Amino acid sequence: MGERIKVLLVEDDGDSRELLAEILEVDFDVITAPDGLTGLRAFEDDHPDVVITDESLPGMCGTELAHEVKTRQPKAGVILVSGYTNVDSDWCDVVLRKPIDVERLSAAVGSLGEAARH
Repeated sequence: MGERIKVLLVEDDGDSRELLAEILEVDFDVITAPDGLTGLRAFEDDHPDVVITDESLPGMCGTELAHEVKTRQPKAGVILVSGYTNVDSDWCDVVLRKPIDVERLSAAVGSLGEAARH
């Protein structure tokens, strides 16, 4: 079996970030960032296969981060998590509503991660 899919989780709420990271670490390698700008730096440093980002972040919102990620690495998967219904999700591969359905999230990470590698 190959390397585990590498995931960058960008979430400004510390509790949510820790909880999601713990759940995802069962199946994936997870790095986290507390805001959009830190997330973008982590993306450039670590080249994850999939980015999971909250929409409302300090510094740079999730859709902006998605745009930056896709500009730099079009094959990277982007999952946007949002409590809002109408988000401009042109740069996102998957949009999940809060509260997050963890099984759907894991399935999306798996399929986007595989696609990012081919």
